[in-house]
Amino acid sequence: MECCGEAWSPQKPYKGNAPAATDVLAGHVPLMFSDPVPSLPPIRERKLVALGVSSLSRWPASPDIPPIAEAGVPGFDAVAWSMIVAPAKTSNAIVNKLHSVLKDILELPEIQQQLINLGMIPVSSPPPEELQRFINSEIGRWSKVVHQAGIAGME
Repeated sequence: MECCGEAWSPQKPYKGNAPAATDVLAGHVPLMFSDPVPSLPPIRERKLVALGVSSLSRWPASPDIPPIAEAGVPGFDAVAWSMIVAPAKTSNAIVNKLHSVLKDILELPEIQQQLINLGMIPVSSPPPEELQRFINSEIGRWSKVVHQAGIAGME
């Protein structure tokens, strides 16, 4: 396969959604996983077909696109997530205060809508100790995938 004048291979990933989408539109690559926001215009223009979103829930900005789990791959859940962090030596009192204030801000309707506009699915932030358990579970889950795919240690 060729991308942007170069041979494409799984060991040489695309440098963003735009060149990958260009190759999908040109028929050089059969499909791609993409960030939602840059994909919506060509989907709405019927230049790309959305097969599904990678979250277990529908994306609020485009609820007509089913989750992959609904579209035929039960249990499929592969989403990016973000978190706000502080230095490790920050006191628990400050961490808890920051968490409380930031949680209140992130639950404002206008902030929730902005997150949706950026391609995210807003969730209520769990307490910091629960976030650490979540990180540990994600490391375990994705470590298995990386090792099973034989891509551990790739550069």
